[in-house]
Formats: sequence, C-alpha cells, structure tokens
Amino acid sequence: MKKSVYLIGHRAVGKSCVGETLARKLGYNFLDTDTLITDKCGCTVAEIVENEGWPAFRDYEKQVLFQLIHQESSVVATGGGAILHRNLWADIKKQSIVIWLKADVDILCKRIAGDQFSARQRPSLTGKDVFLELEDVLKERNPLYNKTADDVVDSGKMTIDESVAVIEQIYASMNKE
Repeated sequence: MKKSVYLIGHRAVGKSCVGETLARKLGYNFLDTDTLITDKCGCTVAEIVENEGWPAFRDYEKQVLFQLIHQESSVVATGGGAILHRNLWADIKKQSIVIWLKADVDILCKRIAGDQFSARQRPSLTGKDVFLELEDVLKERNPLYNKTADDVVDSGKMTIDESVAVIEQIYASMNKE
C-alpha cells in the first residue's frame, strides 16, 4: 500500500492549494517542501537564492526530500525543481504515489502574474521573461515529471476540488492493487 501522495509540477500548477485540500480530505498531514526549507533557514526562497545561490537551495531541497522519504499519511507539495533530484524518486515511489499536476504555459503565466507574492518568494531561475522562462524550464522538466509520475492531473483545466477528486480516485485505485 502506498502511504503518502507527492505532488510534482511547475510552480503555479496548484500543488500547495490542491495538496492542502487533499490532505484535509484524506485526514493526512500536509507538507510543503519550500515551507520546510524556509522555516529551517528562517528566510524566503528568494533570500536563500540571493544570499547562497540556487545550488545551495537545491541542496536544502534534496535534504528535505530525503528526510520525507518514509513519511506516512502525508500529502507532500514539492517545489518545481524537486524533480531534478532524480536519485531520490525511486525510493519516494516505493512508499508514495506521485501525481504530476500540470497546466498550459498561458495558464501558468496568468497565475504567476496574479500572485502578488510570487516575485518576492520565488525568484527567476533564468532572469528571462516569465513566458520564455516557463517554456525553457518546462522543456527540461516535463520529461522528468512524466517519467516520475504515476499519473497526471491537468489542474489548469479543473478547479481545486475537481483536481482533488481525481487524485482521490487515483489514490484509491492504486491502493487496491
């Protein structure tokens, strides 16, 4: 039986919103890897990146994922780049179901533009325009998300509650096997 659910995908696909609602419905703990990192460091992702660089943030992210591998009865919302820690995902998948939340680039751009906290909390990876950055990042990460995920939910075409309902069905059916 798979004991937890991990949500992967690019920023702004709704991992935190869907994850919180899903955890509540399942009676599970909700954990957000970015929040765990910022709580541990005492500053925002942007401040970590500014002070220590992206490689340091990725190291913190890897440590947090490693610590969560055997976590039970949890829904884990991962950062968009957590998928880059390829060596950890096989162990995570032994215990957990991995759901790839995805959305079209246009939808992601609108969500990022509408999030007043996004720029302060989530710095640019490349320094490019949001649309161009999304295209570049997704080109690199989509194959990794696809390879890692047990299933895919297009959260760009559904409400939070609809996404949660689909994930609940996936979780139930995968735990019957």
